[in-house]
Amino acid sequence: MARRIRPRELIVGVEGLALLRQLLDGDDATAEARLAEVRQVLDGPADAPFDVTEHAVTEGYGRWAATYDGPGNPLVAVEQPAVWSLLATSATGTALDAACGTGRHTGRLVALGHRAIGVDTTPEMLRLARAAVPQAHLVRGDLTGLPVASGAVDLAVCALALDHAPTLAEPLRELARVLRPGGRLVLSDVHPVLSAIGVAALFRGADGAFGFVRNHRHLVGEYLDAFAGAGLEVRRCLEPCYGSAEVAMTGIAQGHVPEAAAGAYLGLPAALVWDLVRR
Repeated sequence: MARRIRPRELIVGVEGLALLRQLLDGDDATAEARLAEVRQVLDGPADAPFDVTEHAVTEGYGRWAATYDGPGNPLVAVEQPAVWSLLATSATGTALDAACGTGRHTGRLVALGHRAIGVDTTPEMLRLARAAVPQAHLVRGDLTGLPVASGAVDLAVCALALDHAPTLAEPLRELARVLRPGGRLVLSDVHPVLSAIGVAALFRGADGAFGFVRNHRHLVGEYLDAFAGAGLEVRRCLEPCYGSAEVAMTGIAQGHVPEAAAGAYLGLPAALVWDLVRR
């Protein structure tokens, strides 16, 4: 299904978020600057709208694969250091990268000395992962039926994937199944704050066409309930936030109204990173 993005509406929305965030603690000059920009945007010529097509997970990531590792993804920029900081504290063993994509975390597992297994549902992503991480064992599968024996792995990582699942219970039970008792799961997803303001897995494929894969907002309480049902205990939760470098990657808003983009996004929690252990 094709949807239309109107840059002017996006820019005004960013201005509004910036105004809301400074409502109690901001100053009059900043508020007036935001309002002046809104008037300028509304009175001036509008950038042309563009269509984005919604894709199912496998098709969407297949179209995204060729450009996925390109620069300028603010979510990956905040998520990856947090995940890697947790992976660095695990003893070496057999490690699974579930929904491995192009292998960015798989490669880190290999570099840390693990026997790495990567699983993904998208053939195009797996081809890139095999080229990037030839030392890993990479197979096709999905999060509701991982092609891995029960209790076979010491460590699992699942990054930026469960937010595409309508519910959390089934994939989390499956991730817990493949972990040995006492095994560790490092899980990252889009922070529900970002999901609530409309952030989505929007991409531009190698053909230049825009698309997106739908995100489902999962609140912290939903994660906790699903963890309990899967026999997973929380050791730690990290919530890395957008800094100036990530705000500079926010595309249309940064290009048109950089001060408003900073006011809207700077300091917002961008990712939810869980450190879990199987009981």
